[in-house]
Amino acid sequence: MADREGAWNDYLRFLEGSPYSLQLMTSNLSPSEPIRERRTVTVERMGYRLWPFQEKILQRMGKDTLVVGLPTGLGKTYLAGAFIAEESKRQGCRVLFLTPSVPLGVQQTLFARRMLGLSDACFISGSIPPDRRRELGVWNAGFAVTTPQTFYNDALRRHARHIEAAKGCEDPVGELAARLRGAGFTFPYSLVVADECHGYIGETDGHAILLAAKASGAKILALSATPQLHAPKRLRELKRIFDRVEAISVEEPEIKAQMPERLIVMTRVAAPSGLLAIYQQLGEVIKRYQVKAARVYGAAHARGYCTKHGLCVCLIALKVMRSRIVEDGASSVSEYGTWKVSELKVQLRELGGRSIQEAYREVLGGGQNHKIAAVRDIIACERFRKAIIFVESVEAAKQMGAVFHGQRGHEDVAVLVGKGGMSMEQQASALLQFRERASILICTSIGEEGLDVPAADIEVWVDPPSNPKKWIQRFGRILRQSEGKTVAKTYALITMQTHERNKLIGVKRKVEKVYGFTQRMVEEDVPKPLPKDQSRLSQFF
Repeated sequence: MADREGAWNDYLRFLEGSPYSLQLMTSNLSPSEPIRERRTVTVERMGYRLWPFQEKILQRMGKDTLVVGLPTGLGKTYLAGAFIAEESKRQGCRVLFLTPSVPLGVQQTLFARRMLGLSDACFISGSIPPDRRRELGVWNAGFAVTTPQTFYNDALRRHARHIEAAKGCEDPVGELAARLRGAGFTFPYSLVVADECHGYIGETDGHAILLAAKASGAKILALSATPQLHAPKRLRELKRIFDRVEAISVEEPEIKAQMPERLIVMTRVAAPSGLLAIYQQLGEVIKRYQVKAARVYGAAHARGYCTKHGLCVCLIALKVMRSRIVEDGASSVSEYGTWKVSELKVQLRELGGRSIQEAYREVLGGGQNHKIAAVRDIIACERFRKAIIFVESVEAAKQMGAVFHGQRGHEDVAVLVGKGGMSMEQQASALLQFRERASILICTSIGEEGLDVPAADIEVWVDPPSNPKKWIQRFGRILRQSEGKTVAKTYALITMQTHERNKLIGVKRKVEKVYGFTQRMVEEDVPKPLPKDQSRLSQFF
């Protein structure tokens, strides 16, 4: 454990001293001198061309448009850039670009500068103190990229009472327009782009910004990879803001023609016998907890959804640990507090007189996570420019990172985990490292949504996605066409003799039923790399 944390700290120090350091990037992307007057922007020439299906979507956009269902990887950002270019040609416009995270904010600012030619595009970070933001006049920038919270705090918080009152009205936009006029408020931007906007509706800063922009007459373009909005209340609120909701299906012929074939390789991984024995005995403990929960609180509590009772909470914790011990490997649960459960300390005949806890320590001391070797073999067998490895737990990502850093060095392997393991600044640095230099990205679910991850040639799912949304978000990372790429290949690792195969197939069926997103699936063993002086026959064709 100490060695792994030491290796992790070495990587964080590498990021902070590298050219991908967020501190270095934001110092270049944020205003350094006061902006005295409000500026506008005009896109003279884009650094890319749209695909035909993107052109058609662009032509359907009205004053306020919400585009849903366009998966990550099919160019939402390029579509937004083209929309901004069209609007700016009519007359110079002022653009507020909202992003859900700091890493994505940095990327979108770089996109505006590099692909739209807007050298003055600014990233306004919440790390800049409010007094300093006022001193710099940051909201005078003609193209401002920021998180909803930062803009709301500076521009709208003093009008929070009006916004909350308007939300409860039949016509919230009309009510808010009247209230803001009475308060002498002018929305500072003529065009708002809201990326990954499906979480905006509700008690959020993003919702308040969309309402205020609409009430003030600004144009709005919102983008989401989520194919369906599901909740009727959310859809009603969105329709109060947007004149047009464009639902995009990846099965549309013109879109399908721009995507490579989608292939899932269900990859069978053998687990150590000791790990399988622990998995089975954890199952027996869970059954006993389910029987007790049903007897004490009722049959519904045996399903493991109740969080009101200590017994039910313990049942949930045991189920999660049993899943993770095979999905992300034994080392991923080493720090779980669930090991304190007394039943895990009881000696069992099935484990040769050892307790589950003792047997686990033995497995943990016997070597590395059983899935790391499988991932290593897959990466060794494939030819790629960029590869993404998804894992669920932070601990598994750290261990995977340490192994690959030892093989390939820090420069070639980026690791991205959530707030428990990295600050937002470090996350942004890791993502920039993958975009600019590294060929491998190892990431937890933070890489599934809200980040503009570059196109990858292959993907490895160390664990099966737990729901259709995660499935779609992961798959979107390899749907972008690139030179010579005809297949978007994903290796999905499943530990044999466990629940993983059924889980993977079950979520796949839900994806196809709910979203209409299909993919071919084959089942194979882990590929074995050949000696270095040999090549696979297929590589000659």
